[in-house]
Amino acid sequence: MSPMAKRKLNKQQRTRIAENHDAALADTSDCLPGVIAVHYGNEVEVVAASDGKPINIDTLFRCHVRANLPAIVCGDHVLWRPAEKHAESGVIEALEKRTSVISRPRPYHDPKPVAANIDLILLVIAPQPEPIINLIDRYLIAAENSGIDAALLINKTDLLSEPSSAEALAELNGLVDLYLSLGYPVYQYQSNDNGAPDTAHLPSAKTFELNEVLGGKTSILVGQSGVGKSSIINKLSGHMVANIGQISQANEKGRHTTTNAQLYFLDTDESDQISAIIDSPGIREFALWHLSHDDIIDGLGEFREHAGRCRFRDCEHGVSAGCALQQAFDNGDIHPYRVASYKHILESQKK
Repeated sequence: MSPMAKRKLNKQQRTRIAENHDAALADTSDCLPGVIAVHYGNEVEVVAASDGKPINIDTLFRCHVRANLPAIVCGDHVLWRPAEKHAESGVIEALEKRTSVISRPRPYHDPKPVAANIDLILLVIAPQPEPIINLIDRYLIAAENSGIDAALLINKTDLLSEPSSAEALAELNGLVDLYLSLGYPVYQYQSNDNGAPDTAHLPSAKTFELNEVLGGKTSILVGQSGVGKSSIINKLSGHMVANIGQISQANEKGRHTTTNAQLYFLDTDESDQISAIIDSPGIREFALWHLSHDDIIDGLGEFREHAGRCRFRDCEHGVSAGCALQQAFDNGDIHPYRVASYKHILESQKK
């Protein structure tokens, strides 16, 4: 192994780091509270805060992170010291307790934290690139297991006005009905400022309203590359703050634009609370290696209900003959799209 390779900490070392961190928290009376807006490897940019509310969202302070701290991510609430005279950056001294954390699974490694203190996962889909239902369900399973609310946002609804969009329109209406029936809010939106009016092509989906959906919350946008996550942030924030990519004309899967998770504050009516949105790196897959079979079922509400009635102990739900969940599949009690997602996820867990 290269001497520069990151070595894995043993249990004793992790305990000692945790104890050092607790001690640091007890000795930060002269530190300032802040919120991590951007993460750049060993350095971050922090916004000064007071009572959990940013003081000036237009001023970011570059800081490095103490080596004994856990991984710091976008959305973290921290205690920090400004740069001393002639120093280029301040210091993150302590990480405050998180209310939630989103992690990206990695093969052969522990999940990597991506963002923290998230109130809402906003899953963005669009007519183009075509929605991948299996990916939608992966995000929703991850949200359920993280204890974070989730909602769907259908962007680029102006594309549904095109004569060639009849098939896409029918598919999206079907998805809206499916996820509404499962208890997830679904909104429609148009981030393009192309002069076309916002039209309600999807009658069951609510029109997106900033204050109603995002007011007083820290939300994260997730979804396929090319669905317009950065364009949404640009429109909601009123500034050209996020990179905008293009759909690949070769495969319509989209190009990656955002490389680091970044937090943007929003101007909402919730003046006494943080209203912010995080743009996450575009990913086309969201693996669930870190979740058990039971975790996956727990992340699928209607599956959990049927599996709870199964008469077999340690049943391989949806596979074993006589299983209550398999019976639900056979009876058509669960939507075929969700059944296909479930089986695809289980298969991918074996790889």
